[in-house]
Amino acid sequence: MTATILGARGWDCGHTMFNDVDRYPSGNVLVRTSPVHTGTYSLYIENSWARIAVDGDPSNPSVSIWVILNSAAYNNYAPRIRWLLTTGHYVDLVWNKTTHTFDAYVDESKVAAGTIEVSNNTWFHVQCYMTIADSGSIGVKIDGHQSINYSGDTQPGGAAGASYLYLYNLTANGVAVNWDDLAWGYGDYLGDLRCVDIRPDADTAQKQWTPSTGTDNYATLDETPPSDADYNEASVNGYADELSLGDYDSVDRTPVAVVAWVRARMSDGTGDHIRVGIDSAGVDDDTEYPLAAAWEYYTHIADANPADAAAWEDADIDALKLRYEAVIT
Repeated sequence: MTATILGARGWDCGHTMFNDVDRYPSGNVLVRTSPVHTGTYSLYIENSWARIAVDGDPSNPSVSIWVILNSAAYNNYAPRIRWLLTTGHYVDLVWNKTTHTFDAYVDESKVAAGTIEVSNNTWFHVQCYMTIADSGSIGVKIDGHQSINYSGDTQPGGAAGASYLYLYNLTANGVAVNWDDLAWGYGDYLGDLRCVDIRPDADTAQKQWTPSTGTDNYATLDETPPSDADYNEASVNGYADELSLGDYDSVDRTPVAVVAWVRARMSDGTGDHIRVGIDSAGVDDDTEYPLAAAWEYYTHIADANPADAAAWEDADIDALKLRYEAVIT
C-alpha cells in the first residue's frame, strides 16, 4: 500500500493556521512556545476544537500527530481525534483517562481498546489508519507500536469517506493538550513525520505585486508570527510573485512532501481567486482558490518534485520558490 499526504502543519510560523470558521471558540485555539515537540511552537487547544477539511473525502483516511497531555488532562478528561464522515457520523480516538491511551469509537460506541499506555507530560506519537466500510478497519500505532487493530463496521449511515479531521479538547479551562507535527492523508500509515518551516528570504526577478511598505516583497511575508498589517497586493489579473526560500537542512530527515501556504484576502470586488504553489526549476505547480473577504489560509501540497516527477531531494527544496498569482475577474 502507498500513503498519500494531503497536508501538514507544524505551527512554526507562530500562528494557529486555522481560519475562524474552523476553530471554536477561536480564542481557545492558540500556539505556544512550550511545550514543543520540534521547532519553536506547538498548537494548544483548551476547551475548544479545531478542524481541517480532508480533500477528496477519502474512504481510507490516515493521520500522524504528536501529542502531550498535562496531568489534569491525562488523569481526568477525554480529548479526542475525530474523523467526521460525509454522512455527519464520526469515528473517534478517545483518550482513556484510566488506561492512559486512545480507544476507538464509532458514533460514540467503543469498538476497540488501546493497549499501549503512555506517560503524562511526555510527547508521544499517534498514527491512525482506517478503512470506512461495512467490513472496515481501524488501526492505531502509539510510538510505532500497534495499539489497536480493529476489524468491523466503520460505515455508519453508509458514509463514503471522511470530510473533516477534528482535534478536540472539550475540557475545563487550563487543562492543556498540545499537538505538534500534524500530517493527514490516506492509503496507509503515514509514518513519523516532522514539519520544517522555511520562510521567504529574497525577491526574484518575478515580482509584480506591490508591498504595503518598503520595496522588498519577501519582507512582508517572512514574519513570525505573520502580521496582517504588512502585505503584498495586486489588482491586475495574472500578476505573480516568486520568492526565494531559505535552505532545507536534510540531516537525519528524508523529505516526502512540500506544502506551500499563504494568508490572503480579497480587499474589494467579488469573485477573485488566488493561485498558490511553487516554482521548481522553472515548472509551476499550484492550486487555485476563490478568495474570501476575510484573511484566510490557502495551501498547496506537492508530494513529488513537479520538475521531474521524482522524490524530493535536499537540493530541489533549496532551489524552490514560493509562488502566488492573482486571478482577477
